[in-house]
Amino acid sequence: MGEFRVEPGSSGDVRAIQRRRRVDDVALRLSLESAERANAWVVRDAGEIVGIAVAHDSEEERYVGDLFVEPSYRAHGLGASLLEAAFAGGELFRTMLVDPADARALALALRFRTTPRELVLRFAGALPKEEELARMAAGDYRFEVALIDASAHGFALQELDRRARGLARPADHAAFARSATGQAFFLNGECVAYAYVWPDGRLGPLACASEAYLVQIFAYALVTLQRSFRASWCTMLIPGSNRRIARSALRAGLTIEETSVLATDSRSADLSTYVGYHRLLL
Repeated sequence: MGEFRVEPGSSGDVRAIQRRRRVDDVALRLSLESAERANAWVVRDAGEIVGIAVAHDSEEERYVGDLFVEPSYRAHGLGASLLEAAFAGGELFRTMLVDPADARALALALRFRTTPRELVLRFAGALPKEEELARMAAGDYRFEVALIDASAHGFALQELDRRARGLARPADHAAFARSATGQAFFLNGECVAYAYVWPDGRLGPLACASEAYLVQIFAYALVTLQRSFRASWCTMLIPGSNRRIARSALRAGLTIEETSVLATDSRSADLSTYVGYHRLLL
């Protein structure tokens, strides 16, 4: 132990360590996509891969959704070395997701000038029954709904993302549209929300222009998940500040299965009208 080397991770490197960790299929796919964009780094001890950092770039942010060092190699500064590689350059805002119970991870977040700002809760469980979905969908608003066209709706999607997530992500929407069912919601001709649902039961991202629309949009997304993919189970990442959807999820019988903290050096994000898709992408 001691001949540590941090370097960009090839697809083979990333596949090897992520399979060893038994990450879910989505995490593996997103990790490999990051490796193809040179946004994954590994640390080696005499050739053996003992840690990984996986990042995702938007136009304004570098987001590190996965930072891992083998337990027997911790306390050697390898996490810091991986983050140094991931955040090198400094042109983009720095954002990372950390375990709130891991003091070392929180210390690393602070060391790299990010501030823990937002609790992110992974909810999961059986889809609510039809009567519960109908109750959630009832409300004062009658939305017009269209399947998302990343080109035609691009400007509106970017505006919603800037309000809810604090940044624009046009390349992500182009990718989402190829694999998920996305819906755009309109009131009086204005796009006021969007939501994606996925064949494996995931919901998100979802963004709204107003908290007033949240519960109805959430219910519509769950109905779409059920009808499009015959799903019986769902999971999503709900920021703690998004109290309306968090309470609705709890009332519908979903449970909190994992907690994380979003740490960032950006001050523009207000996640109270946002739901994320996966910890590697948020």
